[in-house]
Amino acid sequence: MASNSSEENLNLSPESLKKITAARNKFKLGSDVDKDAVFDYQFLINKETVSYIQEHAKVMFLIRGPPGTGKATLSEMINVKYPKAAFCCADDYFKNSFASPTRSKNSLKLSHDYCQKKAETACANDTRIVIVQNTHMRKWEIQYYINLAACYNYTVIMAITLYRFDVTPQTLLANNTDGLDYSYLRKRLNQWEDIPPTLTGWFLCPKDASYLQYLALNSLKALIGDGMFCRVFDMYDTDEVANYFKARRLQFCLAGYATDSLEMKKHYLSNIVQYLYGKCFTIQIVGYHITLSGVSAVVQVNDIMELLMYEGKNNFSRSCDFSNFMNALGINDNPSEHGKTMAFKDESEPPETSTAVLEEWKEDEGISACKCSFIHLAQKSDDICDVGILKKVIQTSLLEAADDKSQIPDASFIELDNGSKVCRIKQNEWLVKAPMKVNVKTIFTGLYV
Repeated sequence: MASNSSEENLNLSPESLKKITAARNKFKLGSDVDKDAVFDYQFLINKETVSYIQEHAKVMFLIRGPPGTGKATLSEMINVKYPKAAFCCADDYFKNSFASPTRSKNSLKLSHDYCQKKAETACANDTRIVIVQNTHMRKWEIQYYINLAACYNYTVIMAITLYRFDVTPQTLLANNTDGLDYSYLRKRLNQWEDIPPTLTGWFLCPKDASYLQYLALNSLKALIGDGMFCRVFDMYDTDEVANYFKARRLQFCLAGYATDSLEMKKHYLSNIVQYLYGKCFTIQIVGYHITLSGVSAVVQVNDIMELLMYEGKNNFSRSCDFSNFMNALGINDNPSEHGKTMAFKDESEPPETSTAVLEEWKEDEGISACKCSFIHLAQKSDDICDVGILKKVIQTSLLEAADDKSQIPDASFIELDNGSKVCRIKQNEWLVKAPMKVNVKTIFTGLYV
């Protein structure tokens, strides 16, 4: 496995990055390898990522893996990087004086109740970084924390020790220090469930999400100067704009998405995704796509980001509606939490922001129609957004607006009062070129339900 103890991947070409990730192998459990080489996660080794999480992000680390795979070591490493984090572990229940060291079915239940209560208290107190460490072999064992993250709007980073080792019951037995026997370890290993996210993407922290909503609202207000926009939306006053759409609480730029769970798992477990998982990326918002049903920010994609983008083969057939897909899995609560909307904040001054940097457009610089993704910012209804369909709509619209099917020229736009430029793609669809490009820091991870 190639170690990345420096900032090397920040300056790699896509070709070099492909070679590095293709060469990554699992370690032998119990081998004499430095822990920094084994757990070379971006959120531990990448200085920009560590700084961003320490200062700005709202993250829940979920550490999981079979007994004897280094969860305590990984937890300690994360705690060192993020000393202000709340740490929650069921084993800590047995270290307290009020608990019996003897483990039984009842005491194990009490230990997990203790861990869950501690995690919920941390979230309720708005602790920005929460670390949860347990074996969590099956999805139902970790579901409580996934639900908690959704409820309190945390970005989840799964820190999985199993993926770093070549694990068998025999190697687990050889490295176990808790007196667990072969039969138990084999049973637990057979219980392991991969938990791929429903999608991967670049997730914004709450303050940056609020600032982006402010910028989008300003562009919507400027559209009041477009007569066709006024007639279609039946709005003639800028104050009405803030009440027409509802802003989405959770904001992320889409990277990978598939309605087929096996396709999504393959994308999630690919070397390139695992290598860059949990890393801080700066994304660039160049404009806004507006329809009667919603507002999305258009994000320009660089070469490294493009390697992380994935589209399932069957995402856009009638039978693969996202909501139906979620319901078929029995998932109802989390999508409603992740899909929550709130009133636009119609503020006279930008809300406090931490990472957004505005950048001037270069002369004759346009929006690339083929190298882009999006952030769904606001919607008219309260329904769950179908990201696959929305992605297809936006991509098609941008290509229709481009003269040469790659770049959308400035000649296609009309300038509005605030410096925004607007292009009417079709009767009820607009593309706004932002007055200035917006660079915002994000975390590349998954949406877990």
